[in-house]
Amino acid sequence: MSFFLTPPNRTQVYMFEKSATYFDNEAVPKRVQALLPKAKIITILLNPIRRAYSWYQHQRVHDDPIALNYTFTEVVMATESSPRTVRLLQQRCLNPGIYAQHLDRWLTYFPSSQLLIVDGEELRTDPVETMETVQRFLKARPYWPYKEHIRYDPKKGFYCQVINEDHTKCLGKSKGRNYPPIDSQVENYLSTYYRPFNVALSKLLTRLGLPQMNWLQEELARP
Repeated sequence: MSFFLTPPNRTQVYMFEKSATYFDNEAVPKRVQALLPKAKIITILLNPIRRAYSWYQHQRVHDDPIALNYTFTEVVMATESSPRTVRLLQQRCLNPGIYAQHLDRWLTYFPSSQLLIVDGEELRTDPVETMETVQRFLKARPYWPYKEHIRYDPKKGFYCQVINEDHTKCLGKSKGRNYPPIDSQVENYLSTYYRPFNVALSKLLTRLGLPQMNWLQEELARP
């Protein structure tokens, strides 16, 4: 519990923790609910194809020997005859993108009122509107005018913190990396792979009364 100290002023201090591996871990929702039953959960969903490719590239940047020695195609198309280490990386690339399955698990332990689903593409292209939604969800006070404090930086390709009229402060080189485009054959393969899971996500969003994400509609419209 020392990681989750109660702030002295609960109306103005908010405790956050983020992780890329909590979302799809089968044991985590139950543990979080036992420890923090009133926690508010925010999950950011990207196109699962992009998410899988980003994780593979992330592993390469961090010198993972499997990612360095096997192409993305070899990893995501690995079969039972592929080395175990390759299949493990395949699982870490693909499994988190089965969004509906993981969201249903979280919703077993938390009411939908404590879960905010954020469109990762909208967060990237319109962070002001997204962060206003986050603030409303958290009932955060005082209100923070993001429109005045972040601005698109064409050199970085992302929105960054405004320092003054002429300067912004962006995250370091490890953030917002540019990767080579995904091979179209692999992209089509993954689109087919994720289709039933994207259909399940679309049905879940409808059940929760939430809008369909643009990337999800585009994926489901593929021939």
